[in-house]
Amino acid sequence: MKKVSYYYASLLLVFIFSGVHPLKAQDIFATQQIEDIPTAPIIANVDDRTTYSLDGTWNALIDPSVFSLNDRMHYLERNYKPQPSELVEANLEDGLTLQVPGDWNTQDDRLFFYNGKVWYKRDFYVDKQEAKRYFLYFGAINYKAQIYVNGEHVASHTGGYTSFNCEITEKLKEGDNLLVVKVNNTLTAEDIPTTSTDWMNYGGITREVKLVEVPESFIQNYKIQLAPQSDNRIEGWVALEGQGSGSLKLEIEELNISQSFPIEENRAQISVKASPELWSPERPKLYDVVLTTPEDTVRDQIGFRMLEVQGDQVLLNGNAVFLKGTSLHEEAIGAKGRASSYAEAKELLTYAKELNCNYVRLAHYTHNEYMLQAADEMGLLVWAEIPVYWNVKFESPEVLEMAKTRMKEMIHRDQNRASIIFWSLGNETPLSDARNNFFKALNTYVKSLDDTRLTTAALIFGGEEIQKMAKEYYFPTMAGQEFDTWDIHIEDPLAAIVDVAAINQYFGWYYSGFLASAANLPAKQGRQTMLDNMHKIRFHIPEGKPFVFSELGAGAKRGKTASEEALAVFTEGYQALVYQKQIEMAKQQQSLVGMSPWILKDFRSTMRLYQGVQDYWNRKGLITDNGERKKAFFVLQDYYANKQTLQ
Repeated sequence: MKKVSYYYASLLLVFIFSGVHPLKAQDIFATQQIEDIPTAPIIANVDDRTTYSLDGTWNALIDPSVFSLNDRMHYLERNYKPQPSELVEANLEDGLTLQVPGDWNTQDDRLFFYNGKVWYKRDFYVDKQEAKRYFLYFGAINYKAQIYVNGEHVASHTGGYTSFNCEITEKLKEGDNLLVVKVNNTLTAEDIPTTSTDWMNYGGITREVKLVEVPESFIQNYKIQLAPQSDNRIEGWVALEGQGSGSLKLEIEELNISQSFPIEENRAQISVKASPELWSPERPKLYDVVLTTPEDTVRDQIGFRMLEVQGDQVLLNGNAVFLKGTSLHEEAIGAKGRASSYAEAKELLTYAKELNCNYVRLAHYTHNEYMLQAADEMGLLVWAEIPVYWNVKFESPEVLEMAKTRMKEMIHRDQNRASIIFWSLGNETPLSDARNNFFKALNTYVKSLDDTRLTTAALIFGGEEIQKMAKEYYFPTMAGQEFDTWDIHIEDPLAAIVDVAAINQYFGWYYSGFLASAANLPAKQGRQTMLDNMHKIRFHIPEGKPFVFSELGAGAKRGKTASEEALAVFTEGYQALVYQKQIEMAKQQQSLVGMSPWILKDFRSTMRLYQGVQDYWNRKGLITDNGERKKAFFVLQDYYANKQTLQ
């Protein structure tokens, strides 16, 4: 017979004498696997539904153990309150509180670098109505979430940047209710993204939480856009939940549209002649669109525009456009971490407008809904992305399905935003056959969901391409040879898969430094050679496709200075000089249709360990975390001010 510790033997005796069978008692000490319960299809445009905010102060509990007592006893899900003589070793009250929405990293010093589990809890009151259905809507939870209502597990969600909802009609009580959320931001090699990211893995309930009240039969989602390459027909569909038949009415008063369409199998197909004023950055016209069934009405503001690739150009409303952009992370200006409100989105995008941008890259994951709404209103074209970032497990069918799910969640939430022109498949992924097959499948899937936008992906100019450039041009130039051009041919198959290629490149920042080191030459000499010859670089893209510089730039700590001749990295002067040289290079590119330098604002990253300079910040921002402008800001601002939007 195996020995049992005195502690557990004593507990077993307690269970025996209390009438509990020993085998059942042992089961209590076995960790129970929580079954994943799928979420419901996303309810589009929740802002126009009847909603009740669940934002504010939530009780919270840090649960750093791999196997906690709660994993066996399940007290927290029920917020169990013991009797005075009863021993319970976990509770959700009388301790930590966290603000929702908000990341936990910037709210408690113990959580700044934390990766693990945190439990959230709040009570809420509901005046439950007959003939209504109720859903919990979460703007985002990073990364894995288990949702409990009144002690019962109602939904599970994986993915830290996309919105989701779950129905709780049958679990909801009239009066007081309990909501508990188990959040775990731990990433693994099987996830998207993986454990390695150059941004802060902010944990928590990072976006708004709402209780959504809808009729028993309601409009669940819709897509209303111009037909591809057409400026005189609006097409789309409306998906309904709980609606068997009948008709749906589409109204756009400004366009004198009031037309009904039959509902068949919970879906109505939309097609109507119209001649709307086309949405553009110069005039971001939005129309009030009303969708009505006998049971439900939803209103939205939608812009209509045309988008296509023709030769080596991107056409917006039939005209070739140059995308004057910047990249940005979803971080608020100031001490707070994640941006989650409309005001924070508007503040970030206002800096982009001050730069004279007509375009932003929302990297490296799906940003909150307010970013897209503000972009629609402010006239900023958008690159929207999922975090297929660096080296995910491209050979895994499960990872491909995960990527498809992230895409579906992003597209189904944002498909009516006129500002979005690119669905990006990923960023800086290493070459392999498995990776190429992965992106072929993902690109096809995206096109099946939405054929009114273009696909792209950020390729990294690196590895063999850098070595080839160094061998053919860089080192010979350092040895005294002269070249009229440095011709770089992009051979990445992903450039041929997507509609518009995109290149991340850091001439003047990374490459010159490590190439000089590899040749055992002074870093300053290596940098000077690169800066003097950047204007000679010519990129050639497969099939003559248009391309954008999705990233370029250099780092700088605001206030750090040196003489221009010193070429001192992390100074404002050197960052500005790299931007000047990058702009000279951009002017020479044949098929370049835009750029989104890296990055608008300094952002937190645990990879950045240069103490006294980085201090866990990526310093490539054109502005600081508090919004102070660096010298390079004005270099880019001036270039965009003088660069024609229409080519």
